[in-house]
Amino acid sequence: MKYILILLLSTTSIFGTAQIITNDKSPEEKEVVKVEKEIKPKTGTELYFGVSPAYTFRTLEINDGIFGQQLGYRENEVGEWTTGFNAGVRSQLTKNFKLEIGVGYATNRESYDFKETDSVFSYVNTYRHISFPIRLAYSYGDEISFYGGIGVIPKAFLSMKNELTTLDINNNENTVETIETDKFNFFLMDAVATVGTQIKFSEHYGIYAMVEGRRQLMNNYNSQSAYVRKAFALGFNVGIEIYL
Repeated sequence: MKYILILLLSTTSIFGTAQIITNDKSPEEKEVVKVEKEIKPKTGTELYFGVSPAYTFRTLEINDGIFGQQLGYRENEVGEWTTGFNAGVRSQLTKNFKLEIGVGYATNRESYDFKETDSVFSYVNTYRHISFPIRLAYSYGDEISFYGGIGVIPKAFLSMKNELTTLDINNNENTVETIETDKFNFFLMDAVATVGTQIKFSEHYGIYAMVEGRRQLMNNYNSQSAYVRKAFALGFNVGIEIYL
């Protein structure tokens, strides 16, 4: 009996002083850990993608030397609207100055139209190039900023597409398209001036809308051709931009 009482007292003491250890915590005791994403500052670099609708024409002069010919009906040619495409990158040099380098597809065009009751002689000449615009640009502002740039556009001549319309034997108009590459200079250069605005919709993207003038500095034709042709364009340059 003595030993039974001692055992009972010992068991009661152990359970009375025992502690239950648990790792469970109530929702109020749990620690809330917030993980915030690191926001990287913008580099100042812009990607742009745009279109360039423009009225295009040319100056045309007689080539000096033995190959020159009178302008004839070519004096009555008129200019035409064309649309080019471009994409590139603008890198920030200083707070307000940027260097812009891109690549695009550029065209310029002339046409001639002669029609009478029994005679039609009309054509459209489209000069096609791969272009590589390079500009030094100045911008001022934040959400809406002024943009002005000047530069050069090296161009690689692709071809001249001629669309000639005459009357066939049934007195119906017939248009024949030909592609010409002979007697043209492969490498050309334009001077370009651009002025307009950039509008930021957020820190990630925006749009731009600009007026642009281009003047070809070199002759489309080679030295053995009859004329000296230098194209020009006045139009717009609009598109979207992405901020990196």
